[in-house]
Amino acid sequence: MGSVYRTLFIIITNLKCKLILTYRDFPSIGRGNRERSFSHVGIGLFLTSTHADINVCPMGENFTTRRQRFAALLGEKGLDGALVIHEANLRYFTGFSGGEGVFLCLPPDELLLVDPRYTLRAKEECGTLPVSEAVRPLEDAARIIRRKRHRRIGLETAHLTVDLFRKIKRLLAEISVKSLKDHLDRVRMLKDEEEIRRIEKAIEIHTRALEETLAWLTPDVTEREWAVEFEYRARRGGADRLSFETIVASGPRSAAPHALADPVPLAEGAPVVFDHGVVWGGYCSDETVTFFTGEPSRRFRSLFQVVREAHDAAIEAVRPGRQAREIDAAARDVIVKAGYGDYFTHSTGHGVGLEVHEKPAISARDTTRLAPGMIFTVEPGIYVTGEGGIRIEDMILVTETGCRVLTKRAKSLTVLF
Repeated sequence: MGSVYRTLFIIITNLKCKLILTYRDFPSIGRGNRERSFSHVGIGLFLTSTHADINVCPMGENFTTRRQRFAALLGEKGLDGALVIHEANLRYFTGFSGGEGVFLCLPPDELLLVDPRYTLRAKEECGTLPVSEAVRPLEDAARIIRRKRHRRIGLETAHLTVDLFRKIKRLLAEISVKSLKDHLDRVRMLKDEEEIRRIEKAIEIHTRALEETLAWLTPDVTEREWAVEFEYRARRGGADRLSFETIVASGPRSAAPHALADPVPLAEGAPVVFDHGVVWGGYCSDETVTFFTGEPSRRFRSLFQVVREAHDAAIEAVRPGRQAREIDAAARDVIVKAGYGDYFTHSTGHGVGLEVHEKPAISARDTTRLAPGMIFTVEPGIYVTGEGGIRIEDMILVTETGCRVLTKRAKSLTVLF
């Protein structure tokens, strides 16, 4: 293919398709011609990757061990079994990546039920776990429970809608259903070596994609163009998908912690919050870098320094046995002492894994004790309405003696142009 790449991204907003063409090595085509809007356009898009390992093999014996631990947990809770429906928990215990199915754990029996769309996929991904095709997996699972005369069944109530909970109660009318609360989410907090490897691979991909887009970036690029270019390069570099919609927010818009990338030029002489992440092998990455367009003012230099010190203080506080809220306090104390406590409007971080937001919460309320294998973000910020915001985020792995920063980019003050 040489050095020429073309990609098409379809962004669907309010029933209108916006076709954005990103060109490389086409100097004769001006940036003004890069974006065209079309109504009622239907296009099939296939993104290919030069990385052969984008389709990841199942983790084998890890799933068997996890299901054994799950069975032991059910025994401790006095439950005969459990229904698992939540997508992340399905993948964690079975390896199934289809997202829609029911894992029925009735120790010593276990079964994954999927509808006909996913039968082949489930059998390929789930190893020795029995897979059953069912037009209505939930109803079939309920029939199995009733037939086996089980009396106490656990449910992931933290992830069920009211309607779905009522449906399960109706299907299991003669059976006592008990909440598993957040027990399964907590089981997923401790990552094994393969999970860590996948997260590090996701970080490697997003880091390379960002470096490539920085080399491509020019002052007349819009926030949305930058976000689209990052997604293209991340997908081409091996990402399954984005962890979340990329945040590119410049100038006063950067004061909104979760602002989306708009079709507006990058603000001049202002901060640009770039929050990004990808999924590889089912596992997420998440990192935020605050850049500047032009030399920052003395005020923004001061704000950046405060956030950097809060970020560093939180990481320095991470070690096994500490409570999650102590890490939040380490960051928050720095910002409060600098006089900006009211402008730090969110928690310091969150767990990352199969979902981009997992337990533990690095917040003032979370008393979870940190343990080796936990992975979470540290991302303090200061957001001043009408002026702009600063956020610095890294992913942290708790080790036996402290922690290791997984994300690779240095968090020094960086001027783009």
